[in-house]
Amino acid sequence: MSKEDMGVIAKSDHELKLYYHPDNRIAKQSIAVAEATKAEKVLINLAEVKLTETQWGEISRLLDKDPSDLINTDHPFVKEKLSEHPEMDENQALKVLVHNPEVLNHPIAMRGKKVIQVKGINDIMKLQELDSKDAKLP
Repeated sequence: MSKEDMGVIAKSDHELKLYYHPDNRIAKQSIAVAEATKAEKVLINLAEVKLTETQWGEISRLLDKDPSDLINTDHPFVKEKLSEHPEMDENQALKVLVHNPEVLNHPIAMRGKKVIQVKGINDIMKLQELDSKDAKLP
């Protein structure tokens, strides 16, 4: 197994990881939905936990997205510090995410090998296991 295959982020089918910034409008709802699952929860508050460029790079690869696709280009920081329509290469986007995680456009949920951007509160349901361990939400 090559170093690239191993990755730096631990993945477990029994664990639901949620990467979020508390300023994100859907973060609180995402946390509430995550709390309703029976999976072990790992809530990663990006205002308190600083991810590395390598970790952000792995998350973007797992999502099959360019790191710049994880950035909310309408965020005031982006508009004020970068430009109205920033063109960022992968390295620039990773640096922005490391130093200004509040620009993350959507919380990111991970369970096992499944990784999604949480654009609506029901998105986390896609990570629910189809067994009886998880609570059924209305």
